[in-house]
Amino acid sequence: MFAQERLKQRSILFSSEEVTFHPHSFADDAGRLFWLNDQLCRGIYPEQAPFFAQLFREGVIQNLIEQELLVETEPTDLTVDGFSMILKHHRIPFTSYPQEWCAAMLKDAALAIINLTIELAERNLTLKDAHPWNVLFDACKPVYVDATSIAPQNGESNWSAYDEFCRFCYYPLILMSHGQERIARALLPEYEGVTRSDFVTVMRGSGPSRLILSKLVRRGLKVIKSTFRKEPNGRKSRLAFLRQIRRDIENIQLPSYERKHDESISSQFELTPPQRTLHKVLTELKPDSVLDLSRGASWTSTLPAVMGYSVVSTNADSSRATAIYATARKQSLPILPLIIDFIKPTPSVGYSSHYSIAATERLKCDMVLALGMAHKIALENHFDSDLIVEGLSSFSKRWLVVEFVRREGQSTLNDFTKALLKRFSNVTVLSSREELGVLLLCGGKR
Repeated sequence: MFAQERLKQRSILFSSEEVTFHPHSFADDAGRLFWLNDQLCRGIYPEQAPFFAQLFREGVIQNLIEQELLVETEPTDLTVDGFSMILKHHRIPFTSYPQEWCAAMLKDAALAIINLTIELAERNLTLKDAHPWNVLFDACKPVYVDATSIAPQNGESNWSAYDEFCRFCYYPLILMSHGQERIARALLPEYEGVTRSDFVTVMRGSGPSRLILSKLVRRGLKVIKSTFRKEPNGRKSRLAFLRQIRRDIENIQLPSYERKHDESISSQFELTPPQRTLHKVLTELKPDSVLDLSRGASWTSTLPAVMGYSVVSTNADSSRATAIYATARKQSLPILPLIIDFIKPTPSVGYSSHYSIAATERLKCDMVLALGMAHKIALENHFDSDLIVEGLSSFSKRWLVVEFVRREGQSTLNDFTKALLKRFSNVTVLSSREELGVLLLCGGKR
């Protein structure tokens, strides 16, 4: 805290060469995001600085933060060439992308965007960017992070970003509600998202989809018309329009998933033997963060979270991610559940990762858990031990807890251990049970 206050109070001139610009921040006409002395900062261009200074002076930004509609943001006395104002943001531990979220997370992100837009409309302000890449999940809580997307309303339209909201939030959610989650997730990272023609093509022949599209078209025409005439009750009309969009999003019924035979975590004294082993490892090593790549029951994610550790849970199974998200929300657990396939994690896309940063860079954690997955990966994808361990190692900063289960035609425990020792200096057997396999702790990341 003292270091943060000192950063705020010091007035030091930095050149643009001394900062590291964020790869995703390159198209904003109001400013740029960058790293400076391990702080996440946003530089505001001279022509936009007076507007944002006024937002701080009038308490607008602080009010949005208090309502949990905007990431914690504060002005600093720092100076960087090319910018008239430097803001400092609270750092969200892990960056995730909309195509990695379960449908329930995308719905909550969409509601976060529309709730912020409604609050801004009350003040004759608006949100000029309505895509979910400006939302990050702080564990299971969606937070809007792009302060420079706030702009004056200027009476131009009900919401100029409505079409973008439809393409990246509304249409994908409708597709997901109709069992087309795989297609929606594939289209989300595309430059135009889910276009109206995409939506019509995928939903062709569905009576409800025609009604939905007709309603969206009417609203779109209303937005277009309002740009050419000034409505006598502009703010009132905008608020009614935005609140209807929120009701529409809230009313979307997403598929529910039931996961059977999951082992709950109630108390340390009721843990199963594998759970007690992991509890002991976590207690002794105290990792700053845990990445759970395990397959099967969700206790491998919930146990570390119940113990207070920050957890990222990744799996290709959307039902598992949805169930973990529901549990994390209900119990306020520090878990970020993501839909990522271990054998093909989200790659770096664009020059210098300007469009997408690789999952192996964004989601590295002190400890990686991989229970019930190594032998399945080998069986399903014909991966050898070296390739599996290379993947596990790429996510780990320090430790790996991995389960080895012998299967006919697969590598032996000795082969697997040799592969582990290429990337970790020591491998210890934590437990060995015939029906569960061998649980190994790897440390000393090379």
